[in-house]
Amino acid sequence: MTNKKHQPMNMLLLLAASCLICFLGCEREKPTLVRVNTGPSFSFSGSGRLAVFTVYAPRSGEKIAFPDADVASVVWQIKASKGYFEGVHVEGFQLHYGKVPDGYTQVVPSQSQVAPPLPTGAVYSFFAETSGAAAEAGYFYVDKSGPLQVELHDPCLMLVNGHKVRVTCKTKEPYQEPNDLESFVRQRQTTQ
Repeated sequence: MTNKKHQPMNMLLLLAASCLICFLGCEREKPTLVRVNTGPSFSFSGSGRLAVFTVYAPRSGEKIAFPDADVASVVWQIKASKGYFEGVHVEGFQLHYGKVPDGYTQVVPSQSQVAPPLPTGAVYSFFAETSGAAAEAGYFYVDKSGPLQVELHDPCLMLVNGHKVRVTCKTKEPYQEPNDLESFVRQRQTTQ
């Protein structure tokens, strides 16, 4: 028979041991990271599985595509053929725009069509939806020499009267696209 005085301490030790075993035995989640390369192509890292990958283009009259179908045009999208949780592991995965990898189905454009070329002079976005790890969204600019990955922190979306609208994150004012897009992009280009 155990001493009642020691029961709380025994329970605490048992709980601590269980947490330690779980912590040491479980794989830690690594968020999905995507690097944009020539082509464009996309290099992945992380611990998840790629469920859906989408590339967005700016709508007519705009220069920057937010990664959301309500405010941008989906130009290419693939999804895991066997189901959301059955995509490839992203660590080391390489994806080329417009080329459907094994185990995936092209959703946009329809399977019988090829992905449209991405005209120069615009900022495109992508969204890598993953299972088992955090998703990743990002931006890239296409110029004559190819794609340049850029960091954009100020564009956000806000629901106004039931519709998503583009706003500046800090001020919540309508998002104003830059007049000189190329200079804007060069200032925000990521180093690879």
